[in-house]
Amino acid sequence: MFTRNLVLSALSASAFVLPSALALAVKTVPPTSFVLVGDSTTANGTTPNSGGWGNGFCGSTITGNAASLAPGTPCINTARNGATTGTFVADGFWDASVAAIKGEVAKGRRTYSMGANLTAMVEEVRALGAEPVLVTSLTRRSFRSNGTVADTLGPWADETILIAQQQNTHVLDLHAASIKYVEAIGPDAAHRLNRLPEDNTRTFIAFPDGETLSLDVISRVSYALADLNINGTTVFGRMVADLISASFPGQLPVIPNPALTFNISHGIASF
Repeated sequence: MFTRNLVLSALSASAFVLPSALALAVKTVPPTSFVLVGDSTTANGTTPNSGGWGNGFCGSTITGNAASLAPGTPCINTARNGATTGTFVADGFWDASVAAIKGEVAKGRRTYSMGANLTAMVEEVRALGAEPVLVTSLTRRSFRSNGTVADTLGPWADETILIAQQQNTHVLDLHAASIKYVEAIGPDAAHRLNRLPEDNTRTFIAFPDGETLSLDVISRVSYALADLNINGTTVFGRMVADLISASFPGQLPVIPNPALTFNISHGIASF
């Protein structure tokens, strides 16, 4: 039987994410598995009410997230807190991701993957028989005084999109989608998706409207919470699920969640 393995990768200022095998939750879709690679914005939470969007995508018994994928769909999250494309390779985490991809391909599953370091990863994933899918950075919930996001990750998102174009691979623009959503629901609702309540005040940065971000400002913003609570992982896990479903229409084992998808697409807070 023909199978599919997808590897998703998200590149941010501090890390990137690679889901490796994707499963389809519809009718006669071929067996698929996912392998995720990235930083804390993707990684599994190790304690309740923690983690990245990978929890909401793969599901987690630790945090209590329901999966966005059909039951029995392999979803292996190899993301690591604080990783970059460079340190992920240097510290040996990429080797674990490659081993997971090889294992899924050996089972006859069709595999997909993404992301100088990111491009090399795309090429290596393809050499393993998987298809790379790049994911741009999840936005941080830091706002200007006018309610717009004080974005510091745009250059990395742009680079990820450029690499996807150069490598002719799928790209999920989570960066743009998440900025649009959090600006629509506003700072208060966006902060309710943060991992810890005390981070709600830290993540509002009252920059003058239209101010150009300096290196000092970027360093002040960069510490702003990137990690999510269970509600945040649910929302952004669904966002990734919807983006990849749109990129591979009718081909993947993604379970629909009409109510949450409606709220995301219409800029309505669910929590």
